[in-house]
Amino acid sequence: MLLEARVSQLTVEAAKAREDSLALWRRLKLPDTPILTDEPERCVLALTGRYRVGDGNEFPGEFCEISPLGLRVKGPKGGELGKLCTASIASIGMVEGLVVEARSHSFVVGVMATPRRLMRLADRFNWQLRLLSEQVEDRRASERVEMNHVKATISTAEGRTYTCEIFDLSEGGAALHLGESALYFWVDQPVTFEGREARVLRCFPGGIVLKFE
Repeated sequence: MLLEARVSQLTVEAAKAREDSLALWRRLKLPDTPILTDEPERCVLALTGRYRVGDGNEFPGEFCEISPLGLRVKGPKGGELGKLCTASIASIGMVEGLVVEARSHSFVVGVMATPRRLMRLADRFNWQLRLLSEQVEDRRASERVEMNHVKATISTAEGRTYTCEIFDLSEGGAALHLGESALYFWVDQPVTFEGREARVLRCFPGGIVLKFE
């Protein structure tokens, strides 16, 4: 029964990964955007970051391609089909999904996100793709990559303070890496992040996502 339940869960997750990845692809706005065919189109990326497959360790990686299937990742740790993957990508932020394709030197992560999150991701990928096409200048004063792994502190209502690293930071919240300390946090927990009130929106292996109050 447990095996059947797990297979059923994987089927649901795989279907969502396919649906969300295709929705993200369709939001990309490229010059001479190719028409979707039976053969998945793809666009080259030049992004770096860190990723974790399953409950394993974190590794540096290259995010080299986006397609209707998802994001292709190259790194020292391979991905197994059906495994969950969490990635922190420079200039993009946190991306979560399911490994939908695995090769000897790379794997594809089918993106899983809410519709609102998919819109935000599409905006960021569109910017990076336009940069690669040399259509716009990167005029932002500071790239999001500068926030990756910046040290910060987070405190609980009980007065305990933990050191963390910032993965992603925006006006509405932040994604933080806490390592083993992530076990002391749970969804909807009130916290203080660098003097700002927030609540834990989501937990993932080794980290949490905050929503500012």
